[in-house]
Amino acid sequence: MLKPTAIESLDRHRGRVVHLTTERLRAPNGRVYEYDLVRHPGAAAVVPVDAQGRVCLVRQYRLGVDDFLWEIPAGKLDPGESPEACAERELREETGLSAADWRPLGVYIPAPAICTEIIHLYLAEALSAGAPAPDADEELEHRWFGLEEAMNLVLAGEISDGKTALGLLRAQNRRRV
Repeated sequence: MLKPTAIESLDRHRGRVVHLTTERLRAPNGRVYEYDLVRHPGAAAVVPVDAQGRVCLVRQYRLGVDDFLWEIPAGKLDPGESPEACAERELREETGLSAADWRPLGVYIPAPAICTEIIHLYLAEALSAGAPAPDADEELEHRWFGLEEAMNLVLAGEISDGKTALGLLRAQNRRRV
């Protein structure tokens, strides 16, 4: 298979986090078409697991689904920030935790048909507690779940956030190895 060729990129909207463009592409068969694309700076997400095998999740309101969701700590990359630094920062800001042991869990691509966002997943262990410092627009609730309990909530459909489900699955698998 051959990739289409980019012909033109038209700016549609620049927001605080995302940039919307319309891409004109030429398919290998010569057909020209337009494709709307949400450009996102990327993000990092952390599965923090303590010595008892518990994971700290945060619950927060998500406007896109108009509901509160349990999620692993996560946030967008700041300009020039590495995924690892973002993961450490978000864990500290959202939970007050820091970790001595970090392991990458690969990436999660939430919506590749419409968005460039790539979320870098990490397992954080050997945790130390501190005071959370959430962003001004974040109101978070924290709760420790057994890793197995959290996975059961994913399987039951009670945790539906994709990065959280995949992060928990990969963390559980990595800890067994």
